[in-house]
Amino acid sequence: MKYCIHVLCICLSLTAVGQQDPLYAQYVFNPFILNPAYAGFSKDFNAMASYRLQWAGVDGAPVTMSATGHVALAGNRMGLGAILLQDKIGSDKTTQFIGSYGYHVLLGNNRKVSFGLRGGVINYRLDYSSLRIDSSDPQFQDNISEIHPVVGAGFIYSSDHLFLSLSVPNLMKTSTSNNGVQAILYNQHAYAQVAYLWQATPRLKVKPFMLARAVQNAPINLDVGAMLSADDSYTVGVFTRMLHTYGVLAKLNIGEL
Repeated sequence: MKYCIHVLCICLSLTAVGQQDPLYAQYVFNPFILNPAYAGFSKDFNAMASYRLQWAGVDGAPVTMSATGHVALAGNRMGLGAILLQDKIGSDKTTQFIGSYGYHVLLGNNRKVSFGLRGGVINYRLDYSSLRIDSSDPQFQDNISEIHPVVGAGFIYSSDHLFLSLSVPNLMKTSTSNNGVQAILYNQHAYAQVAYLWQATPRLKVKPFMLARAVQNAPINLDVGAMLSADDSYTVGVFTRMLHTYGVLAKLNIGEL
């Protein structure tokens, strides 16, 4: 069983684009957070926990916490996994518990296609007690706390050099009514991720990657970056999100059990 340490440093954030799914950066190391088809993708048991705080010191700043785990079954032909996720920004908080299933088909020459499904529940909570608002405004009289189902799907094609991932983590559009006013709690998000592994030297590998996010009534959001790996043990990388946010990624393989 392999153990790795993942480190993420968001170096500079100039602007922010609002969206309903949390913004992830470690999907390069943990594609499972976005795509259920990655459940059981490798033969190792995989577990990861992350905590992300944006705009530290600002009231209501986004905070995202997640814990994921998945394991291969049936000779790496299937996989099961789970995600616990909480995302909070201002008075809005969402908490999700999701189970995932992946099925993998070998095509030969180390090529593989994977299909995945995920399902679970999500709690949408809006708590206005911490806001400075007009108490007479009927729109903010009642807090909202609703539980809804989550159903998502994903697909992965992989080879020795190419990784292509397509997923919609939640297929269900969700809305609510507050004092007669209809409000959308969630719109479907679609993700497309591609990475290419290039063996630069016998010891060094270079992996450029790109992630596209799409949601209704918003422009497509792109991450572009590259990672350098030495001896499959030390990895560093850089990325940018639409040339507005920049980050550094690092990974250390500390051995096997």
